[in-house]
Amino acid sequence: GVDLAAITAASNPARAEAIAQTVLVDAGLLAPDSTEGLEVIASNYNIARPLDQRFQPNVQPLNAVSVRLEREGTLHFAQLIGTRPITSARGIAHADAQVSFSLGSRLASLNAGVVNALLSTLLGSQVSLSLLDYRALADVQVDLFSFLNALGIELGLTALNYNQLLEAEARTGVIAKALAAITNGPVRTIISSLGLTSQGNAIPLDKLVNLGKLGGLQVGSSSQVADLNVSVLELLTAAAALADGTNQVSLGVGANVPGLANLSVDLVIGEPPQGGGWFAIGSAGTVIRTAQIRLRINASLLGGPVLLGAGVHLPLWLDVAHSEAQVASAVCPSPSAPNGSAIINVRPGVLRLGVGELNNQQLHAFGTYPPQTEATLVNVLLLKIRASALVDVGATKTIPLNFSSADIGAATLKTARTSTIVGSLVDSLFSKLTIHVDVLGLGLSSPTVITQALRALLSPLAALLDLVINTLLTILGLGIGEADVRVYGVSCTTPVLVG
Repeated sequence: GVDLAAITAASNPARAEAIAQTVLVDAGLLAPDSTEGLEVIASNYNIARPLDQRFQPNVQPLNAVSVRLEREGTLHFAQLIGTRPITSARGIAHADAQVSFSLGSRLASLNAGVVNALLSTLLGSQVSLSLLDYRALADVQVDLFSFLNALGIELGLTALNYNQLLEAEARTGVIAKALAAITNGPVRTIISSLGLTSQGNAIPLDKLVNLGKLGGLQVGSSSQVADLNVSVLELLTAAAALADGTNQVSLGVGANVPGLANLSVDLVIGEPPQGGGWFAIGSAGTVIRTAQIRLRINASLLGGPVLLGAGVHLPLWLDVAHSEAQVASAVCPSPSAPNGSAIINVRPGVLRLGVGELNNQQLHAFGTYPPQTEATLVNVLLLKIRASALVDVGATKTIPLNFSSADIGAATLKTARTSTIVGSLVDSLFSKLTIHVDVLGLGLSSPTVITQALRALLSPLAALLDLVINTLLTILGLGIGEADVRVYGVSCTTPVLVG
């Protein structure tokens, strides 16, 4: 009875005592509502530790349960001369819950023109899709293991396991070809137009997917695994974000804003940190992280008469540190919760937006923030204007996201939000703008009037810059002070006695 109680409780260590008590009552070993002689301890069990250290009580993550029940024995022939002995039984059971989850998925709103420009560079192929094409790619789901099987065929790597396959690199054209092989109709046509005409850029597959213990399965054995369906567009954009790490993407962004002469954006995607990736399968403690993103934005505006008609040069930089998601705990599927449940701890990436010049070396220097220096906005014979500003959006602690069985079944996307700035990010930056005006000649307006004229010139630019920043981050699966997480499933090994 105690062994059965331990095995049953191991599927949900958070409710171990209640579950064990119910089993023992049903077995006739406990009176209803009684816990007399019962000791239940949830624990962390790891077979890799030395024998006497494998079972560690009350240590996270909880994946095992110890149940102990004591009873006074019955003396039949020595009741008058002896004391009743204490008899007991103890059982320890372990269940390994594997959670499949992803980090970063911003597919709700897309600007086809900017998406095409960015994906063309990242994928190494000329991309020219309509917004309807992107919607179609977002709506179609493919089985992750079927995709890996098709990728193994394209790479000629089938006589090995999935982890060995993921040690290889694949060009984005090959990834597109593998996706085309497992889709049909218009979506296959769309995918084929992305990658079949060019091999594209290479990506390390282990940065795209981490299969945990399931990685030991033989390529082609996906029938042994519960379906894990992911969006075609999620796969493509995740691959694109990894395809050009450390390389620079320069985009000319056209915009019909009065007074705006030119707007250009340079984007750099850093190498994902250890544990980086978009999708993973693993037990409690498994981590996935996005890559760091850096933007350099240069806007040129036409100055009015107060500024002597001089052009205004506004240089900005944006840094988005990697976001992180970690499996905190998981509960195995049960008849009442067929998909199980999970808690994911999320830390959205810290964001910094500043006014300042970045040279190419600083643009690629991940690990250090750009220098906080004044930028020269106007520099003509009689007038010089310098300015500086900085906005921080930070995440100081992890944010837990709870995924119920219904959430997992519906593939619900949940967002962890930190203290984001209310309203416009660029407006917030402009409100903090410190402006220094040097008037070098007579007959010019006062510094106060010049400062007011400059602020009036910059104000219409805020909404456009917010749109550009948000669109680029959306394509890369990121948000300002936010991180999106989806849990695809929880699978558990059958609980077994380990002590």
